[in-house]
Amino acid sequence: MTQQTQVAAGVVQAPEQWRPRFHVTGARNWINDPNGPVQWNGTYHLFFQANPDAPFWGPPRWGHVSSPDLIRWERHSDAVVPGPGAADVDGCWSGCVREVEGRPAMYYTGVVGADDARVESVCRAWGSADLTEWTKDIANPLIPAPPAELGSGYHRDPFLWHDGHRWQMLLGSGTLTGERHGTVLRYESDDATSWQYRGVFFSAGRREDGIDLGEHWECPQLVVDGDRALLVFGCQDPAAAKPLMHAVYVTGAVADGGFAGGPARLLDHGDVFYAPAVMTDEAGRTLLWGWAQERVPEETQASMRQVGALSVPRTLSIEDGRVTVEPVPELQRLRRGLLAGPADLATGVVVDRPAVELAGTVGHDGGGWSIVAGAARLSVVADIARGSLNVEVTDAVMGTRWLKLPRRTTSELRLFVDGSLVEIFTSDGDALTTRVYWPSPELTVTLGGAADGRAWALDTSVMPDAVDD
Repeated sequence: MTQQTQVAAGVVQAPEQWRPRFHVTGARNWINDPNGPVQWNGTYHLFFQANPDAPFWGPPRWGHVSSPDLIRWERHSDAVVPGPGAADVDGCWSGCVREVEGRPAMYYTGVVGADDARVESVCRAWGSADLTEWTKDIANPLIPAPPAELGSGYHRDPFLWHDGHRWQMLLGSGTLTGERHGTVLRYESDDATSWQYRGVFFSAGRREDGIDLGEHWECPQLVVDGDRALLVFGCQDPAAAKPLMHAVYVTGAVADGGFAGGPARLLDHGDVFYAPAVMTDEAGRTLLWGWAQERVPEETQASMRQVGALSVPRTLSIEDGRVTVEPVPELQRLRRGLLAGPADLATGVVVDRPAVELAGTVGHDGGGWSIVAGAARLSVVADIARGSLNVEVTDAVMGTRWLKLPRRTTSELRLFVDGSLVEIFTSDGDALTTRVYWPSPELTVTLGGAADGRAWALDTSVMPDAVDD
């Protein structure tokens, strides 16, 4: 199959091998942010922004899947959808799910209007015992608009926690004066219904340590571990020449109603990971998901059955002032047979479907891994002198990009390929997510230099198939 096949005037058919099979995707068309991950009575529930009506962003609703084990997922009916005449008529944007008074409660961003006339409010819906049915609160919107003194329309993505005394809520925002930059706002409540604005929880300049933090922030998430805390958020600047959408974290502590910490660091070193969402499961693990964006032209995206996916679930920890992430160990149960060992991979092994895991080391300078399909290529090569793992990605859709992973103490990696979606993890706790738009479902995997590794075929039946219109 060629990279792209012309099927109609102005529309280019997307090859089927680009579609992920073991990552969470929508039943059809568009998805973006993961929302409200929660474990309820032993079952994991994961929600996400969805537009089932087109392969592009549109007034979103909350899609819903659940899993007993973070591996096999079941689709459910949409949790909440925009309602005529309501505070969410133009979209049910991102938020979280919490237990309030013994019941599942969904807090989300209700949207009315667009562009400069858009109003972003905080709304709530109550869930059934199994979280498959949701009823919007008659009191919506709980917070009808941003505080007047804020001077910004950005007021989105509620994240709640109880500090032992009161309910706290974070919202993503940004300034509209001077050098525009992001902020996180804080609200407080005794009953999780009536909220008082308490000011800015955290703010930072436009750039820190070479990272562009954008003009506003989205999807703020807080993890508190004793006297340590972690703030995670997405940075956005839609007006930039190259639209800015990446995720960062800041370590520090919660004190005096705010967050003290810094500097900001990248949560993922790739070019498609955004909109982080975290949860604590019943085992006490902090789990993380992100949105894996697409990077295809509009005319190609118009023909795709499923657009966007969620990352594999990752565990998240704070170690020595930085975040470490790794794929959850449950993912090893996706393995359906060893495809090749080091001796085979040294000469190249052909994988007949793009659903594979590699694990091993990249070796010394110049050693590494490569995955090739026609003119498309992904390579990971060690650069000892610069303390990095250089990742080169080439395909006919996006051209060539060079990405870097820190090389701290080891060069041990795990790499997942699922259609066009690639996630790379180091044993030092760094991650990189990218897309490679392969022209063929047959991938040739090769180890070079002193690299060592194994390759496994992965189960492609764990996520229900796409649904045609």
